[in-house]
Amino acid sequence: MAANTGDRLLRFLTSGKFENPRDDAVMDEIVRYIMFNVALIIGALLLISFGITVISAGGTARGTADILMGLMCILVVFLLRSRIPFLVSGLIPLIPFGLLCVILVMSGGERGFAGLWIYVYPLIVIFTLGLYAGSILSGMVLLGTIIVTVIPGLSNFNYFRPMIFRMAGVYILVLVLTMVYEQSRLLKDRWVRRLTAALRAERDEIAVMKDNLKTGIFLMDKDYIIQPSYSKSLEGILGDDELQGKKFTDFLASSVKAKERDTLEDYFGMILNRAFDAAMLEEINPIDEFVYINGRQNTEKTLRSSFAVVDRGQNHYILGTLEDITAEKLLKQQLEEEESKREGEMRAFFQVIHVDPKVFNDFIEDTDYEFNRINIILKDQELSAREAMVNIYQSVHAIKSNALILGLENFSGKLHTLESGIKDLRDGDEISFEDVLHITVELEKIMKETDKFREIIDRLQSFNAGIGGNRRQDRYVLVETLSKACEKAARALNKKAQFVVEDLDGIVLEHGPRRVIKEVLTQLVRNAVYHGLEDPEERAKLGKNAEGKVQLSIKYGENEVHIKLSDDGKGLDFDKIRRKAEDLHLLQDLLEAENESRLSQVIFAPGFSTADTADMHAGRGIGLNLVQERVQDLHGSIELQSEPGKGTVFNIYIPLELKSNVYKAS
Repeated sequence: MAANTGDRLLRFLTSGKFENPRDDAVMDEIVRYIMFNVALIIGALLLISFGITVISAGGTARGTADILMGLMCILVVFLLRSRIPFLVSGLIPLIPFGLLCVILVMSGGERGFAGLWIYVYPLIVIFTLGLYAGSILSGMVLLGTIIVTVIPGLSNFNYFRPMIFRMAGVYILVLVLTMVYEQSRLLKDRWVRRLTAALRAERDEIAVMKDNLKTGIFLMDKDYIIQPSYSKSLEGILGDDELQGKKFTDFLASSVKAKERDTLEDYFGMILNRAFDAAMLEEINPIDEFVYINGRQNTEKTLRSSFAVVDRGQNHYILGTLEDITAEKLLKQQLEEEESKREGEMRAFFQVIHVDPKVFNDFIEDTDYEFNRINIILKDQELSAREAMVNIYQSVHAIKSNALILGLENFSGKLHTLESGIKDLRDGDEISFEDVLHITVELEKIMKETDKFREIIDRLQSFNAGIGGNRRQDRYVLVETLSKACEKAARALNKKAQFVVEDLDGIVLEHGPRRVIKEVLTQLVRNAVYHGLEDPEERAKLGKNAEGKVQLSIKYGENEVHIKLSDDGKGLDFDKIRRKAEDLHLLQDLLEAENESRLSQVIFAPGFSTADTADMHAGRGIGLNLVQERVQDLHGSIELQSEPGKGTVFNIYIPLELKSNVYKAS
């Protein structure tokens, strides 16, 4: 608002004659227009007010002359906005004003003080009309003043000779000082013009060099508008022939996400405000290297960027550089892929040999089972694409969880990436055939990874079914897997956790749904560590043992399996669950929001998670949903108990009818 008012005032004072009132090339004219307009407006107000005062005191003739002179000043303000040349517009009021000054001296009004107007005359006419025209008019007024004061009888006031000399001396001093100042200003302007010409020549030389650079160089203002001076190569890099006046951030719309764009604008703000030193700002550059996507040309490039602040007077600009490193990046990527492939093979080898063969074989079997399940899902014509993605998502999550437990970081990382892609499709508006095909191709790649694992373990040693029969082996594999799951999750979260088996009925593992039980318990153990157990420091403040405890019991009786998994953590945070459920529109009304039993069921909903961020271990809302799906597939049920500050208990019941002789034999 203030800026608009200032622009309007400047346009008014320059009589609207200049498109850009800040143009250095016409600055002398602009200054003259401003000076003349200000002088006319102030003079008009003073003359009219003086005229009214003089008339009221009885000086009708002189008062009328003052008022007429003031009105003439107002008229010239309008004439300045016409096509009449500036010099003519200036002479119209200034010649009569000079005569008025001489008349005021001649009249000697107010005992000679009315003649003081002559001292402002040189200032006004020289600053308005220039040195030569202004000096001539000032000299004529001086001559007229001397004539009316020296020749007896011309003036109504008796000017003594010392008084005349003083008046003339002061007038000449004002005139000379004004002329010296104006001449100095003109010399300075000529010097500035010569310096500007030299700078322009130097600028042209820099422009030639700049346009032959392969690096794109540009300036942008605080609104990220690209300024006129930029290197020619920038147009090729950004794929646009006319960059001036366009927002740099608009070119990045297809290359960075909305949140990343906000971060980038915050970064530019830090550069303009010099929030950190240059080295720190360069280090935290969010687009130091990034993939630039040109939506119009449908091309991608890898660019390297850097930014710094540049001062131009009171204005601050950002100097940016962009370098196309696509070829360099591609070569580097190819070398890294080859190196990564070799390292991956070695890493896989060392990861496998550190895993117990029985546990690893169990992992291979479970992975094969999940892949077979995915193949069945893909072939099922009755399932919608979205339903298929939900089921595939669960299987991939199960494989990833098992891989994390065994420490197969590279393998689990690829599954995590695939899981992200499936989640995006699941949550999207529409799933195309190409999307499903892409997921299928990625699954094929991961299946080949498991073949490599199988080859490695087969080369090292064959599966040993020993340590006392299948039941003891199944127990060992389950306990070892869950212990590793607890240990891995605790280490990743900087927590301390102990996995304790209170009771484990071996007949359940031998004759029951062993794979589902292991899959369900893996998710629940990791969930307990991630969401249930507090940090060691928090547990110490609460008077708890720094090491949290996760306890398991598996029993068989009355034709069903009872699985109980508990932790001594903080229990369910119903306030946080309620807020998250309301955000996801999972609650029907206020009664449901206050019902803890209903809130306990909400945590099993697809995509529900109270984690602030998603990572390799939790946060995507698939773990508990997978547990519920698997248990329901077996016609089982889940009961949940939670007490604030004391922990959470999952009771799972799965129907299992065994022949009496089988149970007695156990």
